[in-house]
Amino acid sequence: MTIYAINSHEGLAVRYSLHKWNNRVEAAPMDLSDRALERLITKAYEEMESRIEWRGFYEELTTTIGAKSIHMLGIDKRHGTLSYSDGANLPVQGELAYMQRYRFIDPRLEIILQRPVYEWLHCHEVLDEDFVAKNPFYQEFLIPYDRRYLTACKVVDSSDAILILAVMRGAAEGPLPPESVAFLDRLMPHLARACRLGVKNFIYSTQALVGHTLVSKLRQPVVLMSSAGEVVHINESAQRLLRQTRLVRIEAGKLCLPAPQQDELLGKCMALEQALKSADDTAPAAPRFHTLPVIDSCPGEGGRDERLYTFFSMLAPQDVMGSFGLRPIVMLFFYHPMSAPGIDSDLLYAAFGLTPAECRVATLLAEGLALKEIADALGTRHDTVRKQLRAIYQKTSTNRQPDLIRLLLHLPHNVVDS
Repeated sequence: MTIYAINSHEGLAVRYSLHKWNNRVEAAPMDLSDRALERLITKAYEEMESRIEWRGFYEELTTTIGAKSIHMLGIDKRHGTLSYSDGANLPVQGELAYMQRYRFIDPRLEIILQRPVYEWLHCHEVLDEDFVAKNPFYQEFLIPYDRRYLTACKVVDSSDAILILAVMRGAAEGPLPPESVAFLDRLMPHLARACRLGVKNFIYSTQALVGHTLVSKLRQPVVLMSSAGEVVHINESAQRLLRQTRLVRIEAGKLCLPAPQQDELLGKCMALEQALKSADDTAPAAPRFHTLPVIDSCPGEGGRDERLYTFFSMLAPQDVMGSFGLRPIVMLFFYHPMSAPGIDSDLLYAAFGLTPAECRVATLLAEGLALKEIADALGTRHDTVRKQLRAIYQKTSTNRQPDLIRLLLHLPHNVVDS
């Protein structure tokens, strides 16, 4: 169920890559014997139990049944996102393009999802040649990549996940032969059992969500999402931020920023996921966090632009879960003046003995105000604020504003909710 699409921005390099991919796969002799079936059954259970990559299973199945490509696709039903993608003869670029864009116009996906488990969809039986000739999904994406024919079914449909096995062949090869389908029918109960027993390898578990409980407690706004923007988790601080600003929102389960920054964010996330799946161990490590500023083009009262800063990083659940196909998660931290954790006055009094007036000065100083601005905000004289600041220095054992601010921003209550 993968679409391998030509992106107009990628030009001749992509066409050359496509040409190489389409011509490097030659039909291998099928082996539908009982021995081949037993070998695949054993491999499925072994890979489930050891939680290593399923890649060897997919590659052997491709050769055995005479397919051009095999694709296993997982939908995490709890989070409503495509959580798993792996197979054989799947170029990274095309696989990600399908997951992030082209699945939304795939006419076959809804048909498969509506069918019972183990009931095969043979695309040519429900989508005739007239439909294929007029449908942009086929004409612009599938046909150029020589993946005309699809045979697919749901392997698992549980409360946690839907797993779909897709077999693809080219136009010259024709649909998957009946004897190959019969072979898959014999394999399917064992594959389904292995997948159900190892379902944690196909979904975003608490372990894969990099400390779900800790993320929930962080006072800084945090969102976990797929590289396509599908939100997997949002903590309470981020929920508050959504109510305070129009620069970030969630619509239909997806994170939304203003159009230019939205496109830039998803483009960078797609590139990070592609780089992760194509990773070369000898390549230099990528920066841990990437930054994307968002500036409101329609300033509100006072004529000041509203600004939001996004820091994001790609996390690889497979490093923890041992399953190559589990999709990585994007962790986003937001900084917005309204979302910055406040200074706890009780903590300032308990730790340093600051008076209520000194607590107010320290809080405003940590929020970035200059001394004159603090005086204006508090309705007091500039000299009074300067005297209060000297008292704060003495009580906190600091003597410069940078040192004081660093101390205030690293107080324990600024990190995690109790």
